[in-house]
Amino acid sequence: MTTAPMTKEQMIRDLYTCASCGYCRFACPINKELGFESKSVRGKFLIFRKLLEGKLDWSDEKVRDAVYQCAQCEACKVFCPTGIDFVAINQALREELAKRGNILEMQKMVTDILVEKKNPYNEPWEDRASWAGGKWENPEKAEYLYFMSCTAAYSANRIAKSVVRICKAAGIEFAISPKEVCCGNPLLRIGQREKFQGLVEENVKMFKEIGARTIFTACAGCYKTLSHDYPEGDYEVLHFAELMDRLISQGKITFMKPLPKKVLYYDGCDLGRHCGIYEEPRRVLRAIPEIELIEFDYNREEAMCCGGPLVGSYPDLATDIPVRHVNEAVEKGADILVAACGACMINFKEGSKKAGKKLDIQDLAMLVAKHV
Repeated sequence: MTTAPMTKEQMIRDLYTCASCGYCRFACPINKELGFESKSVRGKFLIFRKLLEGKLDWSDEKVRDAVYQCAQCEACKVFCPTGIDFVAINQALREELAKRGNILEMQKMVTDILVEKKNPYNEPWEDRASWAGGKWENPEKAEYLYFMSCTAAYSANRIAKSVVRICKAAGIEFAISPKEVCCGNPLLRIGQREKFQGLVEENVKMFKEIGARTIFTACAGCYKTLSHDYPEGDYEVLHFAELMDRLISQGKITFMKPLPKKVLYYDGCDLGRHCGIYEEPRRVLRAIPEIELIEFDYNREEAMCCGGPLVGSYPDLATDIPVRHVNEAVEKGADILVAACGACMINFKEGSKKAGKKLDIQDLAMLVAKHV
């Protein structure tokens, strides 16, 4: 269910609750990478206090960077002894900055593209099914609806092909709608709530036309948005990892091909901290014969963000952050790094290039499809 932005009074309460202990410095991927106090949550609180006290102007570039140089990963809340919800404060400030026009040029461009093309990749909307040869062999009504996501449709369509292959193997009758548009997650992150609502309305209308009782997606960002930011409907929303876990327990999916390799699973922020999905993808991976599942030092709710949410605003910073993850994966002897998020997978691949390390990086659906 969509929640209202935090009020100014709530922000002031939380900003002055901060004990200045500094635990957020360890948790914040921006601070870990840049190392300046002003880039930590504690440092940003000082900026936000001055802003709300009228000592800084809303048009100040320092204010804009303090707000948008944040991955909204929520790790700071996990490590904060007072439980301050920095992401809620950050989101409210983003929406105010967007209203005032103090957003990055790249964000203005992405906003225009999403409104016109209904996807952030600036691709023709009608090409959303190009990965399937433009064929939509769909029932008009179906119990299951596969929400592709823009990333699977335009950038990493091996994910979409893998999901379709697995669902067909399980005997699931599902639809993929040619009327699907971006879930709106990028617009919401920028602070463009009204424009976000326009995409919500298009997708909700499509959901009703299909009549699906279960909507599933392999995109963690879409899953978070559909389950947390859309109005409640008469359907359930599942991440593909949850659906796979269910199909395995029902005996509808069995793995025939063993995988005698070390596989390191990464807890992405949208699926993990924001939605609490930790064990389902691990159970899916453990169901593959001969797999050795290993962990990052910081995992589950303490997992460190890959930097992916910054790609549309600070791309160089976004691809610097995952270098740490790639180096740790190599040090642990991982053969494969797996994320249940296409955006994480893509950003890890960019990080591996910067790190100069060779590492097999895959989305969960892609890996699973090879062993069904």
